[in-house]
Amino acid sequence: MAIFGAQWASTLVELPTLTFHHAILPLSIFSALHGIRVSMAYRQAIEQAAAQSLRDGKDPQPTRLPWGQALLSVLAMSLGGGFSASMLLGMPPSWLGSNVVVPTYTLSFLLIQYTYLYDILKDMVPPAVLDSVLIVADGSLRALSIAKLGVDGSRMRFAADSHYPGATEPWFAMLFLGMISGSGGGMWGDLLKLKTHKWTLSTPSWASAATYDMKAALLSAFFYAASTSPQFYSLLHNGGSDDVDKEGGFVAHGGMLETPDAKAMTMLVMCTLLLGKRAEETVVQMAKSFQSNATTTAVPPRKSLRSSSTAASKKKHDDEIEEDDDESSYKPLTRRGFDDTTEEEEEEEGEEDEEQEAKKNTRGGGRKKSSTTTTTTTTTSRRSAKSASVEPSSSEVPLIRSTRLRKPTRQEL
Repeated sequence: MAIFGAQWASTLVELPTLTFHHAILPLSIFSALHGIRVSMAYRQAIEQAAAQSLRDGKDPQPTRLPWGQALLSVLAMSLGGGFSASMLLGMPPSWLGSNVVVPTYTLSFLLIQYTYLYDILKDMVPPAVLDSVLIVADGSLRALSIAKLGVDGSRMRFAADSHYPGATEPWFAMLFLGMISGSGGGMWGDLLKLKTHKWTLSTPSWASAATYDMKAALLSAFFYAASTSPQFYSLLHNGGSDDVDKEGGFVAHGGMLETPDAKAMTMLVMCTLLLGKRAEETVVQMAKSFQSNATTTAVPPRKSLRSSSTAASKKKHDDEIEEDDDESSYKPLTRRGFDDTTEEEEEEEGEEDEEQEAKKNTRGGGRKKSSTTTTTTTTTSRRSAKSASVEPSSSEVPLIRSTRLRKPTRQEL
């Protein structure tokens, strides 16, 4: 079944093979864009590692590595997938016999590392436009590698060696090698830590959890293998019973899609998956920036909160001191007995004492006159003492202790 026209399908498939000029500069445009993307990612990773070493207080790392180490890292991440799949199939890698593949990636590396092209692309080209162009080129090359090397190469290599009747297609090899063809470069970079200053062989992250590139490559490999598989086509239509010949093999016929259409659709699937990942990262960054801006607008800075709380506590402390000063000016008066209520009580107590003393004097006979004189003298002295306490001189310092008059004893009377 044909989805695209024969001309459109062949045009899409042959698009990654376009060159700058067939005679003057026979370098692939898509390979150059792919090399630029890998070289930019490598340079950003090295610069971030150098900046992190400065923040951690460790030995400062250079932002530029020796050109041999950097070039090998870029070539390994760019061509590692095809190299790994070819080695597993027992075939030499296709780029080894080409005169333009390795020079194209080398030229892209030199332009990014030692010219102003990196700064121009980073500062003058919008990130959305630049990433979209580079991702389309990268996804197209990955899709063709998956289709030609991973799936079709496995069919050609293992179909004749199958020992099972009717099992003419090695599905495990097609899916596994297709995944490696589309994501092997990133797997080598993670295994050898190629984006660091010192290469180390360590446990890769994809050993515990598959990366997004591995999942996208596996899905693209399954799509191409299923859409071009005669066995899968027969299984979907009639259960695989009508297309089996007497020898137990499947009758030769095409799959659900023609080969050019399947390759073109695989390119679209791979590019869509990679662009979807980039769009998701952009949405997450926008959400984080919006959340941080909202938090900054709603909550004042920590410094202003601290200063305002300090000012409020200082004002509260000053108010408490003023209240204490106001209360202290009245407390001594209450203690000294200058209230009207306290003076009236003292006068009543003094009158009662005078009456009692007068009664005693009447009983004493001849001592009446002398006792009356004594009582009068005592009362007068008590009132003079009270008036003296009521009107203290300005030079005297008021005492805190009470000046309440005590009752005279019997001996004093």
